[in-house]
Amino acid sequence: MEKVTYFGETDGISLEQMIRYEKFDMRVKHFHTQYEIFYIVEGERVFFFNNREYIARAGDLILVNSNLIHMTKSVTGSNAGHNRIILYITREKMESYDALYPSLHLVQFLDDFYGVYHLNREQQALILNLFRSIRHALSNRNRNYKIGIDLDILSWFFKLMEFVRSQHQETPHDSDNPKYKAAYGIADYLSENCERTVTLEELSEEFYLSKSYICRIFKEVTGYTISEYTNIHRIRKAKRYLEETDMSISEISHTLGYESLTYFERMFKHYMTLSPLKYRKTLNTVTYTNKPEIKYDPDL
Repeated sequence: MEKVTYFGETDGISLEQMIRYEKFDMRVKHFHTQYEIFYIVEGERVFFFNNREYIARAGDLILVNSNLIHMTKSVTGSNAGHNRIILYITREKMESYDALYPSLHLVQFLDDFYGVYHLNREQQALILNLFRSIRHALSNRNRNYKIGIDLDILSWFFKLMEFVRSQHQETPHDSDNPKYKAAYGIADYLSENCERTVTLEELSEEFYLSKSYICRIFKEVTGYTISEYTNIHRIRKAKRYLEETDMSISEISHTLGYESLTYFERMFKHYMTLSPLKYRKTLNTVTYTNKPEIKYDPDL
């Protein structure tokens, strides 16, 4: 069971608070062109990105980079829910901030410093005050409210950047545990070799593990199956080929190791919500689904 306690949006920015009352694992493993400023109010979550698993708890901030393959799930063995707030910022909006204040290098900052961070009380208060201010502006929409939101976000990033650059990101979960070490190694191998077909036999020989054990631990640790993980890396590369080259759809499909063009198109649509041809024609990107704004709740 879940409850969206607030959702509001304006150009390039949206804010959502959601409470889930029981165990929840993300059903769609994905990437998108938005940045996520993710804050956990209550509970804890497992995040998987950059081929590693991280544990985030109440009071933690998670910076999710644009086009980062990621998923989140409940901590193993826990049926507890969580309360989280996410500020979504489009890449175009972040680039507009860089255009206004090029010395900040916000896009580069998020490219370099995405991850999980433990905040102290002062930093927790800063992020909650930012959310309250944005929520108030989106709910009341007074004159020049968009400018106010931009100034609040830029001011917060200015303070955040100093903190983040002086801190270490949360380290991957159980890196020395043999099961996790094997799963992380397999994830690295699959992402590095996603443009060709990697068989279970090859993985078994490479890591000296049985095929059934590989499938089981990889799913347990990452939340993905072997084929899911290969496909999502391939589709992210396909997106770049469509944006940056004049390769045909069939050429891209072949380059990425797909034996069937139909299967490639189906996988692309699964992750990108539209076909490769339509994506190239429109250059639309995956964005957060619009939702009706919910009346302002002063308890945030």
